Amino acid sequence: MQALSGNIRARAAGGRRAAKQAQTSFCIAIVSGVDGARFAAVAASEQECLSQIASYVAEQARAQLWPPSAGRVHELLEAGEVAAAVAEYFRHAGERWDAEWLVTSLLSPDSRSRAWSGPVPIPERFAATEWRSGR
Repeated sequence: MQALSGNIRARAAGGRRAAKQAQTSFCIAIVSGVDGARFAAVAASEQECLSQIASYVAEQARAQLWPPSAGRVHELLEAGEVAAAVAEYFRHAGERWDAEWLVTSLLSPDSRSRAWSGPVPIPERFAATEWRSGR
C-alpha cells in the first residue's frame, strides 16, 4: 500500500509540474516577409496568440490581398472562424504584393537560466537545399 500511495503522489507531482509548465509557456507568432519580420505576438495561450494574429490579418487584408481574397478573410472573421481567416490570409499572401508567412512556436523557461527559449521552425520553402545554396 505504501508503494501505491507513493506512485499516486509521484503522478500528482508530475501532473502539477506539467500544469505549472503549461501555465509558464508562451506561444509566439512571427509574420515575416522578404524584407524581415513584420509582426510578432507573444501570448500565454495559443488562442490568445491566434487572436493577435487575427488582428494583424484584419488590418492588413485589404492592402495586401486582392479584393475577393480580402473579402473572404473578413467574412470568415465576422463569422468567428478566426483560424480559417488566418489560414486564408496566408494562403493568398503574396499573390498581390510580397509574400508573407507565419511561424509559430512555444517558448518555455530554460531551467539553466532566466531566459525563455524554444525552437522556431523554418518554413518548408526555405528549408530546401537549393535555396540555401543559392542555386
